[in-house]
Order: sequence, then C-alpha cells, then structure tokens
Amino acid sequence: MCGGAMGRGQVDTIPDWLSSWPLALRERIVLCSNERSVPLELPAAVAIAAISAALGKGLEVRSGGSRTTRGNLYLLLGVPSGIGKSEVFRDMLGPVLDFEAELHDWWEEEASPRALAGEELLKARISATRSHARRFGDMDLGTFKYLRSVERKRRICQRYLEPPCLLADDATPEALAELMGKSGESIATVSADARYSLKRLSVADSRDESFFLKAFSGDLVLASRVTRKTARLRSPSLTSVFLTQIDSYRAFIAKARETRSGLLPRFLHAELGQYSSDYIPRIDMRSAVRIRNSYIGVIYGLVQSYRFETPATVVEPSEEVLRYMRGLEKLYRGKAESDSTIMGEVLRRRAEQVWRVALCLNAASCEGSSENSILEMSEVSAAESWVARMKALG
Repeated sequence: MCGGAMGRGQVDTIPDWLSSWPLALRERIVLCSNERSVPLELPAAVAIAAISAALGKGLEVRSGGSRTTRGNLYLLLGVPSGIGKSEVFRDMLGPVLDFEAELHDWWEEEASPRALAGEELLKARISATRSHARRFGDMDLGTFKYLRSVERKRRICQRYLEPPCLLADDATPEALAELMGKSGESIATVSADARYSLKRLSVADSRDESFFLKAFSGDLVLASRVTRKTARLRSPSLTSVFLTQIDSYRAFIAKARETRSGLLPRFLHAELGQYSSDYIPRIDMRSAVRIRNSYIGVIYGLVQSYRFETPATVVEPSEEVLRYMRGLEKLYRGKAESDSTIMGEVLRRRAEQVWRVALCLNAASCEGSSENSILEMSEVSAAESWVARMKALG
C-alpha cells in the first residue's frame, strides 16, 4: 500500500530534474516529501547539503588544467511558515547529526582522556627538565632540542582536548573559525530558521560577509577574538544551508542585489511555495526502513571516507565532461559580459556551481569509493538541471 501527501497530485514518475540522482538519495527525498507533505525541492536541497557537509574538504574534482573544485555549497530556501522545515532538517541531516554524536562519544571516551593524560605527562617532563637544568646549570643545546620536541607533542595533545564538529548553528565568524580550526578546517552551518543569520550577512563589507566569501572559495582566513588567539585557516571549506520564511528570503535577496553583494552569486537559492513541485511521486511505504538505512549508509560512508582526510581525493572528469563544461563556462562568461548588474556575477559562477553539485552527486553514487571514479556526463546533466531548477524558482 502506498502512502503520503497528495500535494497537487501523485504519479508514479520522478520529475526530470531528480530522475538521474543516485538511487539512495532520490528515494529518501521522495520518502520525505511523502511523509512531510512538502515539495520535493525542500528535502532535495537539504540532502545535497548533507552530502556537501559529509565531504568537507576531502574530495575535489579536477575542473580544468590544474584547477580543482570542492563540493561545498551555499543553499538558501525561502519557504512558507508551517511547511515543516524542522522535520525535513531532522530527516535529511539526521545521519550527519548522528555521526557527530557518535564522534563526540568517542572523543569523551577515548581521545579526550588520552590527550589530557598526555598533556599532563608532558608538562611534568618539561617542568622536571627545567628544574634539573636550573639546579645543575646544564641548559645546553641538547636540552633545548629535547624541550622543543616535548612542547610540540604537548601542543598536539592540546588539539584533542575539545571535540571536532561537523555542524554549527547560528554563529559569529570568529566562533565558526574556531570550530573549523578544531575540525579539519571544515564545517557546515545549518539553520531551519536563518532570519538572524541573513540579517548579519546582509550588511555590506561586514566581517560575516567577508568570512563567508573566503570560506566558500578556500581563501586564507585570520579570525581574531579579544579573549583568544587568532584562528588561522589556510584553506577553509564552509557549507551552508539556510531555510527561512519568505519575507526574510526576499529581504535578503533584495538587499544583496542593491549592494551587489559577492555572496549572492555563491548561493543557490529559491523561493518555494507549498506546492513548488508539480506533483509528489508515489512511494511504497513498506520500503521506508530500507530507504532510510540506505541513505544513512551513504552519509556515513562519505563522512568516514572524506571528512577528515588529507590530502583531498581528486575525482577526474571524463573527456566529454571537460569539453562540455568548457563550453558551458564560455557560454555563461559571454552572457555575463553583456550584463552589468549583479546577475552578471551570478552567471560567471553558474558553471562552478554545476561542478560543485556534480561532485556531490558523484560522491553519493560512489558511496565513499570515489578514489578511482570518473565524473560522468549524466552527473553533470543532473547537476545542471538542479541548478536550473533553483534558478527557475529563485
């Protein structure tokens, strides 16, 4: 027996923009749409953000010559009040939250006690060596090198005194930088009610805007706090997924266009109605447990394979993909040259957004084994359809 919400209507077919997504991802999106009575685009956006968060900076695609592109994305959706934003967040980001909880349990049981014990032991060695040197006057080069070695080990222990994070909610740039410094220079900032985050990001030339611009592209970040030392991020990778009410969404977009904010071209954004999808595909609810478990397996596999890995694994595109993407970049650059508005900047970023989404879809299809995979044209086409879908709704 099939179940789910009726929306505008239910059919057995999947819409074109979703039909080529990896099966585990596609089925989970349709299941969530049925169970929560929401348009397909809402769980799809949060799902692709979950993939992006799971990858961190551990997977890249060679996007032309020596250039590589990561899969971190900025997503913004304006949705009606009461549509079920929080439920969709729990459904689609649940595996990332669960993995983070397990990571914290491991840290409390294993990493933190070992790090604390190691730091105390090394501090005692440093103190004993200094006392001996002062007493007997033998502070020579050998003693200096020994103390330097022990101090380095102590600082390694200090890095494990606080747990790494996969996700963050509403936070200042300084707080995000500090969290990223403990978490492989990567984090996903997520919010089912991003009104206040968007207000801060709407301020032109602000610290928030500057941080988000740099963390999207992986540029050097130096974030200072009065009470703590500067957080230095050499190549940060920030993923963001913001849901907000439609009035807040419209205000942010209008302000970004007015100030020509560099953030707007970096966001994939859309305004969703109650029934943005023309229909919700039917699904056999007897398969719900299998579908949830398959999706969990994909997310866990990606986090385990890539989230904390260095150096990054690089996915190679097929020759067909390279030819097509070169043409796409040329097309959008040509269109941008005749558009002096902020939309010209949006067009210049369009091909890059396709690369990023395609990498996420490739990773989800490989389920953590992308090391020898090839980015195929089907994944690029699916990514381009999704980016176009966001453009049509935005």
